Amino acid sequence: MTMDIAPIKMLDVKNRLGECVLWDARESAVLWTDIESSLFWRWSFADGEPQSFPLPERLGSFALTDTAGTYLGAFESGFALFTPSENEFQLMAPVSAKHKHLRMNDGRVDRQGRFWAATMAEQDPVGDEPWGTLWRHDGGSQATASLSGFKIPNSLCWSRDGGTMYFADSPQNTIWRYAFDSHSGPVGDPVIFAQTDKTVHPDGSCIDSEDHLWNAQWGAGEVVRYRPDGSIERRINLPASQPSCVAIGGPNLDILFVTTARVDLTEEQLMKQPLAGALFAYQIDIKGIPEVICETA
Repeated sequence: MTMDIAPIKMLDVKNRLGECVLWDARESAVLWTDIESSLFWRWSFADGEPQSFPLPERLGSFALTDTAGTYLGAFESGFALFTPSENEFQLMAPVSAKHKHLRMNDGRVDRQGRFWAATMAEQDPVGDEPWGTLWRHDGGSQATASLSGFKIPNSLCWSRDGGTMYFADSPQNTIWRYAFDSHSGPVGDPVIFAQTDKTVHPDGSCIDSEDHLWNAQWGAGEVVRYRPDGSIERRINLPASQPSCVAIGGPNLDILFVTTARVDLTEEQLMKQPLAGALFAYQIDIKGIPEVICETA
């Protein structure tokens, strides 16, 4: 089922690369990053204009911590604690600081409260090799490498019971499903969960209260909701071709938030989709689940 529904709110913030949108119920606010502009964004859902805060380097993804307003981020050089409103930044576990062709990208907290994030190669130094690695932050200065061999890792999320991890390599147009051990992480070989057309790249994902996976599909201008068996339950069309991440939040956990991007679009394309780079909010008939607080910060 393809749905053309009007958003209940559009924030025309013109993000170059909006990403990692999260709902923080404690602040009743939507949070996200504009990676290429090194900005952290916050919008109070009740009222007010969105606020942006400058960051010392690019932020690929982040996690909520026990302290509201302070986050654990996957910055281009590694894992860091940061408080945007106070301009505070503390690099804790460097990952890619010595590898200038790498930066950290998509990340999310598992059901045990550990923050996972992956590196991606921006400039491949030796041919077309998959340099990306999935990392787990274990607290303090400790980070542990897990899966490797990816180009642009994305779609990281977990089933409601935490027994399944979903993960994608966007250029391979595939979302995989991994068995997930609560102590050691992903185990065994992955199984193909869903595949997209070659011009469509699976980006950020989240899980809802019915254990369905929502995925932002870069290049297609749509968000797709997959059933647990990988079949498509619905598609939502967007007025921007590069949706990048999704979250379900709002006071009743029934608002779908979608970040989008302007990066790599031509002037002609931007004229046809002037809302590229906006944050969209859609009323949906399905509940989300609360965001897990990171326990390793």
